[in-house]
Amino acid sequence: MISILYVALIFVFIKKSRFFNFENIKKLDIYLALLIQFSTGFILYIIYTKFYPVRYTSDIFKFYDDSLVLYNLFFENSADFFKILIGFNKDKDPILSNHLLEMNHWDSSYKNSFMNETRLLIKTNAILNLIGLKSYVFNMISFILIGFTGKLLIIKSVLKEFNLKNSKMLFWSIFLLPSLLIWTSGILKEPLIIFSIGLITYFLSHKIKYGSLNLFLLILGSLIIFKVKFYVFICFLPALISFLISKKFIIKPYYTIFSFIAIIFISIGLLSKFDSEINPIRVLSKKQHDFIRLADVFEAGSSFNLTPLEPNFYSFLKILPDGLLNGFLRPYPNNINKPLHFYPLLENLILYSCLFYFLYKLFKLKIKIKFGFKNALWNCLFFVTMLFVISGIGTPVIGALVRYKVPGLLFLIISINLIYDQLYKSSIK
Repeated sequence: MISILYVALIFVFIKKSRFFNFENIKKLDIYLALLIQFSTGFILYIIYTKFYPVRYTSDIFKFYDDSLVLYNLFFENSADFFKILIGFNKDKDPILSNHLLEMNHWDSSYKNSFMNETRLLIKTNAILNLIGLKSYVFNMISFILIGFTGKLLIIKSVLKEFNLKNSKMLFWSIFLLPSLLIWTSGILKEPLIIFSIGLITYFLSHKIKYGSLNLFLLILGSLIIFKVKFYVFICFLPALISFLISKKFIIKPYYTIFSFIAIIFISIGLLSKFDSEINPIRVLSKKQHDFIRLADVFEAGSSFNLTPLEPNFYSFLKILPDGLLNGFLRPYPNNINKPLHFYPLLENLILYSCLFYFLYKLFKLKIKIKFGFKNALWNCLFFVTMLFVISGIGTPVIGALVRYKVPGLLFLIISINLIYDQLYKSSIK
């Protein structure tokens, strides 16, 4: 009952709020997109309930199930609940430690807190449990709404920054892209990542209008993406700074990108000399080996062989081509052993076909791309490439690889829309 009331209030809020007003996108489109998102969430719930019965390994259940420990603790000892929530003395207090041991995913295999991506998700669910009376559906709707808002923030930012002629194409391509639709429709990390990217891009496109409020949005978005998926932050930050430098000083974007690539490789080379958690290759190698081990233990049906990454710079350089191929091209046809694996293959074919066709048309018609568009395109592809390569190196399971690529797929869609917009504007001159 509370979930039905929640959905009704969401639709009323959309109707009344000016935030959901777009120049060429009707409220009906927004209602329909949200309904599709909710429907996908319920389908995802049914699929995981039917085909993945072991809940503590099921992605859409594990954070919620662990959060019930904190929810129950609130009524047993609210002081301990808030201590855990704010991270106060949690490792030294034996009583708090006993509560934490009841959760399966509070501690990952990474002692470095930068790589522990789960606690924020568990805490968020614990808070939502108090509001929604520990209703799973209520929490699911909340996460869907977070991801949905993030997509709208991104769309608003792109439309303001580039004044695209076909705003509906951007809107529906983002909302109907299968991977983006599916993996932002559950209690997962992806809705928070999309929301954080939305906050950051919104700041960049509206910073003059709202001043200090948007600075807060920038900081909040950066903190969320930093905490939830540190590797996405590491890929996103260089591309973002490169974009801003090129925009500010009117520098050709490939100059700034190649400069950042040089800085990244030099930094990785220097840090690889340390036998500690500041060595990024060591961290990535450990993550890869742990993932391979888990795939073997749970007999993941969509796993594939990865070239082992050793914690040294030479091994990292050697494995880069494999990461590039895995990130951009998998799943291969011979990786498909379930109907669910077919959609990312088809998705790749459609996205890359559109991208290369539009690029071919640009060169054939000798259309000169405006500097702002060129800067965005280069840096979108810079981010996509970094994210896909890291995902392709560290992820031996097709389902997980598709999920990890979601932020990159978002920027691939944006790139395709930017190129199409240049073609469209050229055709109507």
